[in-house]
Amino acid sequence: MRYAQLAEASGFEYASISDHFHPWIDEQGNSPYVWSLLGALAQATKTLRFGTGVTCPTIRYHPAIVAQAAATVASLMPGRFYLGVGTGENLNEHITGDRWPPYSIRAAMLEEAVDIIRELWSGNVVDHYGDHYTVENARLYTLPDEPPPIYVAAGGPKAADLAGRIGDGLINFTADASVVERFEASGQAGDVSPGARRPRYLQVNVCWAADEAEARRTARRICPNVALGG
Repeated sequence: MRYAQLAEASGFEYASISDHFHPWIDEQGNSPYVWSLLGALAQATKTLRFGTGVTCPTIRYHPAIVAQAAATVASLMPGRFYLGVGTGENLNEHITGDRWPPYSIRAAMLEEAVDIIRELWSGNVVDHYGDHYTVENARLYTLPDEPPPIYVAAGGPKAADLAGRIGDGLINFTADASVVERFEASGQAGDVSPGARRPRYLQVNVCWAADEAEARRTARRICPNVALGG
């Protein structure tokens, strides 16, 4: 929470928060429950926008639960929240003992999950019997005035096509212009008007220190995973 307050006081416009069960490595040391922390941040900040970077609404969570959690957070911080989603990592999703399917199945699960989330945000009673999920007689009663945008993570061409088809924006973890191009070419989602540019977020990892050698040592100790490809 203190980092978010310092960021807001320093003029940052938004912050992204991981929705992990585990940190990438033990040295990172923390991995809080994102929805509790977001509720606290709604009260601890005034202007900073927040988004999950990213939530996997398919295995560890049922998409109906993500829809409720995100709607509540968006109600607590009106206009300051976006839901970032992706196909997830086994690092976090294996914990319930469910199978870790190949990408093609996880992509289909994510697309169906986003459909369910958007439908529940309409405030209607939802019955859904899909290929991967069942929702019966469900309705959300705590809803923001406007539903939050859904930004989809993509690191390759197939994911970029999916993000372009179902997302209101893109979250990219590799500085690859072709991912942005595929995203833009794959259609418009939500209420984005034709020709409008949807938001594109890029994760860039930075380590600051008094000298380069110290920064390299810190980066290797705390965040060596960023040197690994997908």
